Amino acid sequence: MDGTKEKDLTLDMVKRIKSELGGSFKTILMRNSDEFIDLDDRVVRANHYGDAVLVSVHFNSGPQQVRGPETYYWRVDSHGLATHLQSAMEATSPAERANRELVRRRLRLTRNPEIPCVLIECGYLSNASEAQLCSSNGYRQQLAKSIAEAIRTQSAVGDAGTGPLPEPINAPPSRPTDAPE
Repeated sequence: MDGTKEKDLTLDMVKRIKSELGGSFKTILMRNSDEFIDLDDRVVRANHYGDAVLVSVHFNSGPQQVRGPETYYWRVDSHGLATHLQSAMEATSPAERANRELVRRRLRLTRNPEIPCVLIECGYLSNASEAQLCSSNGYRQQLAKSIAEAIRTQSAVGDAGTGPLPEPINAPPSRPTDAPE
């Protein structure tokens, strides 16, 4: 990749998603510039908006052969949104469909907010070809459009067409001291 950092791609991506959503939704960005917001502070901020969803946007890193978007969720009320987002990103990404998937994982941003919440990874920057793709303005714009459309779809039809809902899992809120899963 050309040295572009994940935080810069992410900020660009959320601004593109906000633009794609236009006036159809009130969109609140956790950050508008190069600043770090503590995970627990993100949860507190998200909880100020009762009739909302939290979509935490990232780019991932891992083994060099791994590529493709993935979506994390924990709560049952987040399953439909997660499914719509993952399907939209898979339709936009040239990565092999079976490589990355919908993942149920208890993270602070998928468990602790009081609103539907998901964490999306738009691709793997550790994969050379995907890093090149993710650094493309055109590709990020296509992905932002797909993500915005998934949010609109969830708002319009809810969980319809997303398959059976998972069973609820009762677990305490996630903490910074939790062991990695």
